[in-house]
Amino acid sequence: MTRRLPPAILFALALALLSLAVAEAVSQKREDDFINSQTREALRGVTTDNFDEKLTALRDYVRARVRNVNFPARGRPFLRDTAADTLQTGKGRCGEATRVFVNLARESGINAQRLYLDGPRPHVLAVVRTEDGRKLVVDAYESPYVPETEPLERLLSHPEFASYSTLGFRRIRPLRALPSHEVGLGPLNYLLENPHALSSLLWFTASALALTLAEVLRRRTRRVTSRNLKKELSATTV
Repeated sequence: MTRRLPPAILFALALALLSLAVAEAVSQKREDDFINSQTREALRGVTTDNFDEKLTALRDYVRARVRNVNFPARGRPFLRDTAADTLQTGKGRCGEATRVFVNLARESGINAQRLYLDGPRPHVLAVVRTEDGRKLVVDAYESPYVPETEPLERLLSHPEFASYSTLGFRRIRPLRALPSHEVGLGPLNYLLENPHALSSLLWFTASALALTLAEVLRRRTRRVTSRNLKKELSATTV
């Protein structure tokens, strides 16, 4: 019984972690449904399928609903407010506004992801990839540093920005000498912009690891038990 206890504990742990993963996935589904409804609301006045009109409507929708009021820059958790949280409270800074815009854009079929700007005025905004290959920057912040949509290559003409990066690692002092870059994140973008989805994946991965380890220990215990039985039988026979 003692030898069977560790695998049993690991199996129980795997089930507990799996339940957390499912709970986070359910929360993410509710988030997606809410963002879908907000996207429809944002585009209600857009009568055509014009890309630029949709982009402007989504940007202005976020600017009108996310305010930097009593929202501290320090002390925020690693997994910050979701897009739904931000829209429901109406509070956020440039990072939160960008998260809302990126999620609304995804629901409307627009490929958008965040971009970190470094320089005298660090900032976060979105870069949008158009169907014809253009890259545009969209600032959904209520007090935008970049008031109008413009090409990515024009971004560094603003004196307040010295460089930009997709994951923001250039804000770490030793990495500031690296050149500016913007790379498509693909499906990873969804995880990075949706804390519940990311948490669900992490819990599911932890559950799979615990389950794998439990199975490894179970098989090892069975082999040891079988080997001991053979030794006992051999000793009895002698």
